[in-house]
Amino acid sequence: MGTQVSTIRAWLDRTPVASIGLALMREATGRNEPLEGIAPTKPAGLASAARIGFWSLGAGVGTTTTAALVAQRSAAAGHQPLLLDLDRWIQSLALRASVEAATVADALIQPDRERELVSRWGEVAFLPGSAELHRDFDGQRVGAALDRLATGRPLVIDLGAGADALDVAIIGRLTRLVVVSGGRVSQLQAAFCARALVRDAPCPVGLVLVAVAPEDAALIAARAQMPLLGAIPHDAFLARDEFAARATTMRAIDVVIRNL
Repeated sequence: MGTQVSTIRAWLDRTPVASIGLALMREATGRNEPLEGIAPTKPAGLASAARIGFWSLGAGVGTTTTAALVAQRSAAAGHQPLLLDLDRWIQSLALRASVEAATVADALIQPDRERELVSRWGEVAFLPGSAELHRDFDGQRVGAALDRLATGRPLVIDLGAGADALDVAIIGRLTRLVVVSGGRVSQLQAAFCARALVRDAPCPVGLVLVAVAPEDAALIAARAQMPLLGAIPHDAFLARDEFAARATTMRAIDVVIRNL
């Protein structure tokens, strides 16, 4: 039997099947040589008391993507969070999810029905953002709604970008504020400038770097003087905004979740 298996394996190695298999493995792992073994990994889940806000000083670094991946990965682990979009200008999460539903603004004017207004994005409870938020943002009111909505489950918030997104009434309720940055010079400069804005934050602060190698991420975090929560590798799927991810990306998200 062993000889037969060896013969079949040798034959497969000489056929195009082997090349196709290697191509698929390279696509899944993001590596050329050597190929990283593809083994099922158990998703990491957020603690029920976790209140995580993702933020960046400059837009376009991957804040929304990271928040969504953390929420979806935690849900896959059986720890279903509430994913909330508090970006006051661009409702990126709703666009990604292709969801047209009640928004944060709707929940604020119907506090007796706010739980009924929560939608679903796959396995994740989801409340889309609203373009109305930037007109008259009431942090205390929004924060009180968060307290009611997130009872008994993790909370993942896309805070958006810019200094005005760091509302004290919101970040004061967080168990962790996550600063997200990319590896480009302008993105890193924004991350270094953000240090002054989050130095006195009323909650622990950490850094997640997108499309940056782990060894480089450690150096950047030391320079930014923020604890490194994780480094998400470059992923062509995410770069094309397809919202699919390689296995290495999901493993990196698991690391971030465990560090939160």
